[in-house]
Amino acid sequence: MDAQQGHEGVFSEGVNYYIFSFDAGGPVDIGKAADKLLRADIAETVVSPRSGEVRVAHRYKSLARLLDQTATLQDLDRAMREGGLVKWMVRHPIWAAKLFGNVVSRAAGPETATQSDTSTSELLSENLTYIHESVARQQSVNAIQNFMENELLNPSYLQSEPYLRLHLRGSRLWLTRLDGGVLRPQGNFDEGVISDALLLIHRSGVMQLTIAVRLPDEITVNQYREFAFGGSPIISASSIPEPLMKAASGARRWERDLPGDWEDDVSGGTRWRRAEHPSPASVVELFDLYADAISRTLGHSFGAWLCYPATFIDKVTCCATEDDFKRNHATSLNNAIARSIDMAKVRPEFLAKVIPEEGSLTVGRSLYCDPSSALEIRWSGSGERRFEQHLWTLIILESALLQYWQIRLLDERISVTSGKLKEVRELQLEAIFGLREYRDSGITYGTAWDLTERLLGEWRVEKRHGHVLESIDQLQQLAVAAESIKGGRRANLLAAVALVVAIFLGLPAVNDTLEIAEKVQADGLLALPLGPFQDLAKRGDLGAWIGYLIFISAVAFPALILALSRWTRGFRRSRRRAPGMVWKFPLEVHDSDTPEGESS
Repeated sequence: MDAQQGHEGVFSEGVNYYIFSFDAGGPVDIGKAADKLLRADIAETVVSPRSGEVRVAHRYKSLARLLDQTATLQDLDRAMREGGLVKWMVRHPIWAAKLFGNVVSRAAGPETATQSDTSTSELLSENLTYIHESVARQQSVNAIQNFMENELLNPSYLQSEPYLRLHLRGSRLWLTRLDGGVLRPQGNFDEGVISDALLLIHRSGVMQLTIAVRLPDEITVNQYREFAFGGSPIISASSIPEPLMKAASGARRWERDLPGDWEDDVSGGTRWRRAEHPSPASVVELFDLYADAISRTLGHSFGAWLCYPATFIDKVTCCATEDDFKRNHATSLNNAIARSIDMAKVRPEFLAKVIPEEGSLTVGRSLYCDPSSALEIRWSGSGERRFEQHLWTLIILESALLQYWQIRLLDERISVTSGKLKEVRELQLEAIFGLREYRDSGITYGTAWDLTERLLGEWRVEKRHGHVLESIDQLQQLAVAAESIKGGRRANLLAAVALVVAIFLGLPAVNDTLEIAEKVQADGLLALPLGPFQDLAKRGDLGAWIGYLIFISAVAFPALILALSRWTRGFRRSRRRAPGMVWKFPLEVHDSDTPEGESS
């Protein structure tokens, strides 16, 4: 409790969005990746920024057939009541053949609608409405995202379809605190929340999984800090849909070692597995489950990841105005912004370095963003806050994180290249397109661009950008060196071919040389080199064969020596031994031998 007021600061309503950024290690085909997730029943819907069309998972085919059948039966009911049965039978001959036995008694003409007829028509209409509303609810999240993107991002950037957005199957969570900030008793399953999972797949291979968790109502500012980190233990129990658990396990007998029990009710067309955790779990553990499911479905392995929590406090009622709250709960508010630091212990001269400046342009809300988290508060009297309004800030944060992770991925990819020409060429192409993507940010609004620039600056992206540019120059040098090596190998190959040709064509030349040497008459110094050739000529065919062997030796011996020297150098490099020797006897360690404070 702050010293200058008589009550604790309270956040009445809020939502945490845990934005996890990670990558597949290289470019991906976003269309194929999205289709795999939809077919695996992990994703519900997908939307492209190019078309704005929200497409649904393949399991909805059966629901679409049911819609068509229900609409056909509704037309039949109307035709039977209004006297248009013959026309209906012409339009639907297959249905007419199936239902002929049931409708022939009413084919004579129009009849007055009975109470049963009216009830049937109403029931069919209710079924159609229910199905349409159920599908629309699943599509609404991606549809709202697409609408807000078109308001915030550059149309030419969206038309290039740099990414796809998917709405994944959510999960049910029972948080460690109930409304009012009360700790949840063991075995209590009241006030569960639905956690939405939103996935963005970028063509560069960068992915973002945003997990949205509604905070308990009426919690104190200090209690909120328990939920401010992705690794905080805040989940007492969870219920996970079967397709997600099956994809994450990857094992044939995946049900064998699962915690918890299957719920009795089927929801969303699947079973749900509920488990109460012996010790509270974190959102990071939930992310690991989604990441395993995505990794195994797409066939990509994921490495490092970054969690950026963004909190939206939609309602504050403990104080009448923003000024009252900031005056009464200044320390608590600073603690909420800093998350892990007790601001009462921070020196005043360092306060400005820890607490980011106010980033909201409009009255009625406050926005605080630093390199590790964001907090937006909508103050009393500023109206109701909804998901689409959260997106004004959320999309900007996602865009900044996307740029940061793209340049980070490029930097890491280039730094581990093997130097092979094909890999170097691929990396050059990837780096060129990646840098163009980094430069052509989709953000169009001035204040949104200012926030993006500030975050990128705090993440030191320009330093990485400069390193990538230097690395591209080094890649060019590697490409030139690789081309030189390739040209040298090509020259060696041509020399080897020439050697083989010379060997095979050498025998006729040796015969001709010996015939000429036999006919030449020379004295003095000229006879010295001519003597061996004349001796071979006198031996006939045997002399020609001996001369041919001498010719082969003279031509092939230097090449053989060169090849052997290269092979032995490579063999010596591959035969490097580890230092020291292996001790074959067991190592015995006594308590007295271990350093103080350590265990043996």
